[in-house]
Amino acid sequence: MTAKIKLNAASGGGSVSLKAPSTTTSNAAVELQLPVADGSAGQFMKTDGSGNLAFATLAAGGKFLQIVGAVYTSNISIISSTSYVDTGLTCNITTSASGHAGVFVLVNGALGGISNTSGGEGVAQMNLVRGSTQLTEVVRGSWAGNVSGQQTETYGATPMNFYDTGTSASTTYTYKVQFKKTSNAINANWNKYNGESTIYLIEVGS
Repeated sequence: MTAKIKLNAASGGGSVSLKAPSTTTSNAAVELQLPVADGSAGQFMKTDGSGNLAFATLAAGGKFLQIVGAVYTSNISIISSTSYVDTGLTCNITTSASGHAGVFVLVNGALGGISNTSGGEGVAQMNLVRGSTQLTEVVRGSWAGNVSGQQTETYGATPMNFYDTGTSASTTYTYKVQFKKTSNAINANWNKYNGESTIYLIEVGS
Protein backbone atom coordinates (compact mmCIF):
# COMPACT_ATOMS: atom_id res chain seq x y z
CA MET A 1 0.00 0.00 0.00
CA THR A 2 1.36 3.43 -0.98
CA ALA A 3 1.69 5.95 1.86
CA LYS A 4 0.57 9.44 0.97
CA ILE A 5 -1.29 12.46 2.30
CA LYS A 6 -4.18 13.61 0.11
CA LEU A 7 -5.61 17.13 0.37
CA ASN A 8 -8.87 17.91 -1.41
CA ALA A 9 -9.25 21.23 -3.18
CA ALA A 10 -10.95 23.92 -1.05
CA SER A 11 -13.71 24.34 -3.62
CA GLY A 12 -14.58 22.49 -6.77
CA GLY A 13 -12.94 19.20 -7.72
CA GLY A 14 -9.39 17.89 -7.57
CA SER A 15 -6.83 17.20 -4.92
CA VAL A 16 -3.10 17.47 -4.10
CA SER A 17 -1.11 14.55 -2.65
CA LEU A 18 2.24 14.20 -0.91
CA LYS A 19 3.60 10.72 -1.57
CA ALA A 20 6.37 8.98 0.36
CA PRO A 21 9.08 7.10 -1.56
CA SER A 22 8.96 3.32 -1.80
CA THR A 23 11.92 3.20 0.58
CA THR A 24 14.38 5.64 2.17
CA THR A 25 18.16 5.38 2.24
CA SER A 26 19.15 2.78 4.83
CA ASN A 27 15.46 2.63 5.78
CA ALA A 28 15.92 5.86 7.74
CA ALA A 29 13.00 7.80 9.24
CA VAL A 30 13.21 11.10 7.30
CA GLU A 31 11.62 14.16 8.88
CA LEU A 32 11.28 17.42 6.96
CA GLN A 33 10.33 20.62 8.79
CA LEU A 34 8.53 23.25 6.75
CA PRO A 35 9.54 26.98 6.83
CA VAL A 36 7.82 29.29 9.28
CA ALA A 37 6.65 31.62 6.47
CA ASP A 38 6.21 31.76 2.72
CA GLY A 39 9.16 32.88 0.59
CA SER A 40 9.36 35.64 -2.02
CA ALA A 41 8.35 35.26 -5.65
CA GLY A 42 10.93 33.28 -7.64
CA GLN A 43 12.61 31.71 -4.61
CA PHE A 44 13.13 27.97 -4.22
CA MET A 45 13.01 25.64 -1.23
CA LYS A 46 16.31 24.30 0.09
CA THR A 47 17.42 22.02 2.91
CA ASP A 48 20.19 22.46 5.44
CA GLY A 49 20.95 18.75 5.31
CA SER A 50 19.28 18.14 8.68
CA GLY A 51 15.68 18.19 7.50
CA ASN A 52 15.02 21.92 7.96
CA LEU A 53 13.50 23.49 4.85
CA ALA A 54 13.77 27.18 3.96
CA PHE A 55 13.20 29.49 1.02
CA ALA A 56 16.26 30.95 -0.75
CA THR A 57 17.18 32.98 -3.81
CA LEU A 58 19.12 31.24 -6.57
CA ALA A 59 22.62 32.71 -6.70
CA ALA A 60 23.48 34.48 -9.94
CA GLY A 61 26.85 34.64 -11.69
CA GLY A 62 29.19 32.51 -13.72
CA LYS A 63 27.31 33.07 -16.97
CA PHE A 64 28.85 33.85 -20.36
CA LEU A 65 27.96 37.30 -21.66
CA GLN A 66 29.61 36.97 -25.08
CA ILE A 67 32.17 34.94 -27.04
CA VAL A 68 34.40 36.28 -29.82
CA GLY A 69 37.24 34.56 -31.61
CA ALA A 70 39.78 34.63 -34.43
CA VAL A 71 41.64 32.12 -36.59
CA TYR A 72 45.07 32.80 -38.09
CA THR A 73 46.73 30.60 -40.71
CA SER A 74 49.70 32.60 -42.00
CA ASN A 75 53.20 31.27 -41.32
CA ILE A 76 55.69 33.21 -39.22
CA SER A 77 59.31 32.07 -39.42
CA ILE A 78 61.86 33.31 -36.88
CA ILE A 79 65.48 32.60 -37.76
CA SER A 80 67.67 34.94 -35.69
CA SER A 81 65.48 36.85 -33.22
CA THR A 82 65.25 35.58 -29.65
CA SER A 83 62.83 38.30 -28.48
CA TYR A 84 59.05 38.13 -28.72
CA VAL A 85 57.43 38.97 -32.05
CA ASP A 86 53.73 39.22 -32.88
CA THR A 87 52.28 36.15 -34.54
CA GLY A 88 49.34 37.97 -36.10
CA LEU A 89 46.91 36.06 -33.88
CA THR A 90 44.87 38.83 -32.27
CA CYS A 91 41.30 39.44 -31.11
CA ASN A 92 39.29 42.40 -29.80
CA ILE A 93 36.43 42.44 -27.30
CA THR A 94 34.23 45.27 -26.01
CA THR A 95 33.00 44.34 -22.54
CA SER A 96 29.39 44.73 -21.47
CA ALA A 97 28.10 47.77 -19.63
CA SER A 98 26.84 45.75 -16.67
CA GLY A 99 27.45 42.37 -15.08
CA HIS A 100 31.09 42.18 -16.23
CA ALA A 101 33.46 40.05 -14.13
CA GLY A 102 36.37 39.13 -16.41
CA VAL A 103 37.53 37.66 -19.72
CA PHE A 104 38.52 34.02 -20.13
CA VAL A 105 41.11 33.63 -22.90
CA LEU A 106 41.56 30.33 -24.77
CA VAL A 107 44.49 30.01 -27.18
CA ASN A 108 45.66 27.14 -29.36
CA GLY A 109 48.94 28.00 -31.09
CA ALA A 110 50.59 25.85 -33.76
CA LEU A 111 54.35 25.51 -33.20
CA GLY A 112 57.08 23.83 -35.23
CA GLY A 113 60.79 24.09 -35.95
CA ILE A 114 63.82 22.99 -37.95
CA SER A 115 67.29 22.66 -36.50
CA ASN A 116 69.79 24.79 -38.42
CA THR A 117 72.81 22.90 -37.13
CA SER A 118 73.57 19.32 -36.19
CA GLY A 119 72.47 18.76 -32.62
CA GLY A 120 70.98 22.26 -32.31
CA GLU A 121 68.11 22.57 -29.91
CA GLY A 122 65.87 25.26 -28.52
CA VAL A 123 62.59 26.03 -26.81
CA ALA A 124 59.55 27.77 -28.28
CA GLN A 125 57.59 30.15 -26.07
CA MET A 126 54.17 31.77 -26.46
CA ASN A 127 53.24 35.00 -24.74
CA LEU A 128 49.72 36.40 -24.18
CA VAL A 129 49.31 40.16 -23.83
CA ARG A 130 46.39 42.53 -23.36
CA GLY A 131 47.47 45.79 -24.92
CA SER A 132 51.01 46.11 -23.56
CA THR A 133 50.36 44.07 -20.40
CA GLN A 134 51.83 40.59 -20.27
CA LEU A 135 49.32 38.08 -18.89
CA THR A 136 50.91 34.65 -19.16
CA GLU A 137 53.66 32.72 -20.93
CA VAL A 138 53.88 29.09 -22.05
CA VAL A 139 57.10 27.17 -22.76
CA ARG A 140 56.68 24.45 -25.34
CA GLY A 141 59.23 21.64 -25.55
CA SER A 142 62.50 21.65 -27.49
CA TRP A 143 63.75 20.32 -30.73
CA ALA A 144 67.13 18.89 -31.77
CA GLY A 145 68.82 18.37 -35.14
CA ASN A 146 69.98 15.05 -36.49
CA VAL A 147 73.41 14.43 -38.01
CA SER A 148 72.50 16.29 -41.21
CA GLY A 149 71.25 19.26 -39.20
CA GLN A 150 67.77 19.41 -40.77
CA GLN A 151 65.32 17.54 -38.55
CA THR A 152 61.78 18.85 -38.51
CA GLU A 153 59.83 18.71 -35.26
CA THR A 154 56.14 19.56 -34.85
CA TYR A 155 54.08 19.98 -31.70
CA GLY A 156 50.53 20.40 -32.92
CA ALA A 157 48.12 22.70 -31.10
CA THR A 158 49.72 24.23 -28.00
CA PRO A 159 47.13 25.46 -25.44
CA MET A 160 47.42 28.62 -23.37
CA ASN A 161 44.48 29.58 -21.13
CA PHE A 162 44.09 32.58 -18.83
CA TYR A 163 41.25 34.16 -16.81
CA ASP A 164 41.76 37.92 -16.94
CA THR A 165 40.12 39.75 -14.04
CA GLY A 166 42.01 43.00 -14.69
CA THR A 167 39.32 44.26 -17.06
CA SER A 168 36.44 46.72 -16.66
CA ALA A 169 32.94 47.15 -18.07
CA SER A 170 32.26 49.08 -21.30
CA THR A 171 35.88 48.92 -22.47
CA THR A 172 37.52 47.62 -25.65
CA TYR A 173 40.53 45.34 -25.17
CA THR A 174 42.95 43.84 -27.67
CA TYR A 175 44.49 40.46 -26.91
CA LYS A 176 47.37 39.12 -28.98
CA VAL A 177 49.74 36.18 -28.97
CA GLN A 178 53.50 36.56 -29.33
CA PHE A 179 56.20 33.99 -30.06
CA LYS A 180 59.93 33.54 -29.59
CA LYS A 181 62.62 30.88 -29.54
CA THR A 182 65.61 30.51 -27.23
CA SER A 183 68.36 29.45 -29.60
CA ASN A 184 69.64 30.75 -32.94
CA ALA A 185 70.36 27.14 -33.88
CA ILE A 186 66.61 26.74 -34.41
CA ASN A 187 64.48 27.98 -37.29
CA ALA A 188 61.28 28.33 -35.30
CA ASN A 189 57.95 28.48 -37.08
CA TRP A 190 54.42 29.46 -36.22
CA ASN A 191 51.66 27.66 -38.20
CA LYS A 192 54.04 26.33 -40.88
CA TYR A 193 53.70 22.68 -39.93
CA ASN A 194 50.36 22.61 -38.15
CA GLY A 195 47.97 24.73 -40.18
CA GLU A 196 46.16 27.23 -37.98
CA SER A 197 46.04 28.90 -34.59
CA THR A 198 42.96 30.14 -32.74
CA ILE A 199 42.05 32.54 -29.94
CA TYR A 200 38.69 32.84 -28.18
CA LEU A 201 37.63 35.51 -25.69
CA ILE A 202 34.76 34.63 -23.34
CA GLU A 203 33.32 37.44 -21.23
CA VAL A 204 32.19 36.09 -17.86
CA GLY A 205 29.34 37.72 -15.96
CA SER A 206 29.28 38.46 -12.24
